[in-house]
Amino acid sequence: MGKDYTQLAKQIEEKVGGADNVESLVHCMTRLRFKLHDSTKFDKSGLEQTEGVIKVLIASNQHQVVIGPHVGEVMKSFEQVTGRVFKDDEEQEEGTERVEATPPPEQKKKNVFTRAVNLYIDVVSSIFMPIMGALAGAALLKAFVIMATTFGWLSTESTTYTILHAIGEAFFYFLPFFLATSAAEKFKANKYVAGIIAGTMLFPSIMALQGGDVDFFGIPVVMINYSSSVLPILVAVYGQSKLEALLKKVVPKSVQFFLNPFFTLVIVVPLSLIVIGPITSEISNIIAKGLVGLIEISPALTAFVFGTLWQVMIMFGLHWGLLPIVMNNISIYGGDVLLPLVTGATFSMAGAVLAVWMKTKIPSVKQLAGPAFVTALVGGVTEPAIYGIALKYKRPFVISCLSTGISGIAMAFGSVMWPSIMSINILTLPALYAIGGVAVLLNAVIAFGLGLILTYLFGFNDSMVKE
Repeated sequence: MGKDYTQLAKQIEEKVGGADNVESLVHCMTRLRFKLHDSTKFDKSGLEQTEGVIKVLIASNQHQVVIGPHVGEVMKSFEQVTGRVFKDDEEQEEGTERVEATPPPEQKKKNVFTRAVNLYIDVVSSIFMPIMGALAGAALLKAFVIMATTFGWLSTESTTYTILHAIGEAFFYFLPFFLATSAAEKFKANKYVAGIIAGTMLFPSIMALQGGDVDFFGIPVVMINYSSSVLPILVAVYGQSKLEALLKKVVPKSVQFFLNPFFTLVIVVPLSLIVIGPITSEISNIIAKGLVGLIEISPALTAFVFGTLWQVMIMFGLHWGLLPIVMNNISIYGGDVLLPLVTGATFSMAGAVLAVWMKTKIPSVKQLAGPAFVTALVGGVTEPAIYGIALKYKRPFVISCLSTGISGIAMAFGSVMWPSIMSINILTLPALYAIGGVAVLLNAVIAFGLGLILTYLFGFNDSMVKE
């Protein structure tokens, strides 16, 4: 029987200002992510003192409570305690208003860039977070199929391979469908109409038109491959949401049920194929070529800087902003060159907290460091290690970041590409090796070794612990 998190859920409810103050709530692998009607009711310091809460962060208009790998169970307890079932981007109840801390007038201009970044990350995380579980599962299967064929355990000529390959590839091929659904949720558009837009892009007869002379009532259409694409469907659904909002104002309510979807489809779908698709596809190509070119110009420097900053980006939620770029790389090149550079983050953090566990003689620190090490190395979940140990004592975190940057150089010179977003831990290392070869093993050994040795020698001693 699982642990009872009812008491923790009640404490969280109290500290976020009560159930009525919660506009929406979702969870990722380790965090509860709240959007609140009134952010002034959020008791950050109180939550940080709550047993069972690892860390509290406020980023991208989200109040994030770091719980750990059992966050799903805490979420269920929170729903039971509050009597609500939470869904991403719930519509606010009529008459409620979200209250945000208003910056002084002289700071507003200074905060334009920050607000723009926060808005971008909020949109991207809201769209991608709901599909991350399915993505991770498909990616893991894809990696193990590659490993099985690389080591000769499975023939590519067998029907077993055909079925497993299809399961692993289906998510990525039909990615526009999944993005259409979550984007429609975020932009408050009809998700079934969004599905038709994505379906048209991927329809076999439409896909077969690539390379031919195509027109729509005499207007030339540049046909592109929309499978695995990211930007075209996101822009199309955003446009759909704006058109639907307009139609609700001008179309009589008695006929909105069928006329609004009709007008939306006959306007948005052709516009997507004629304008949105080609333009966003060209933008995608420019971004992808720019990133590859940057790595080719200076592989070591790019790997070191990106790898060193990666865990800092995760802390502030900035890594979500890279997801569309990563998926775009996979769509264009069949693989991504960015995420391989930060593969060492999991192993360097595991090494750092293992060093703390080995060196400390304080029972409370050992009790934290041991499970954090196992969670990072075996599960690939580093938040308990980051917030429970590394950031608390600072040096282990800095050493882990530097170790990630240094180990990333091996991946850059090895020209490693992930065919999808990969799960990184000791259990998936053989599958990663099948994809990236010796560079992957070298990366893991360097990251883990540097994190362990440098933290043990220079990064921690019991005098840092404030009991």
